[in-house]
Amino acid sequence: MSNCTKVWDNLNTAVVVSDPEFNVTYANQRAFELFDELKIAGLEVGKNMTACHKPETMVKLKSIYQDFADKKIKINHLTMDGPEGTLTIVNVPFYDGDALGGVVEMVFEGSLA
Repeated sequence: MSNCTKVWDNLNTAVVVSDPEFNVTYANQRAFELFDELKIAGLEVGKNMTACHKPETMVKLKSIYQDFADKKIKINHLTMDGPEGTLTIVNVPFYDGDALGGVVEMVFEGSLA
């Protein structure tokens, strides 16, 4: 295990990485724990995010991913209620050359404001 992988695996912030087609390519342990706490089923590496998101959420995500692909935005964030207060969700794209390579989603337990 590389030091970088060890950091992501042991981070006390939920991290989910997906490709441009919404397939989950990585999720750390905190992501699985938090999804269980939020009673959101379906998070699994190798599965499409449609397994754990409502259809209306997927419509929003498709728009955000398209904006990332078109380089109209560099970051997306929102807040929602969590089991112990506010969750701040931050989505950041990464690229393979000029093409969208995927998105890293980090869920911070608390407000960043």
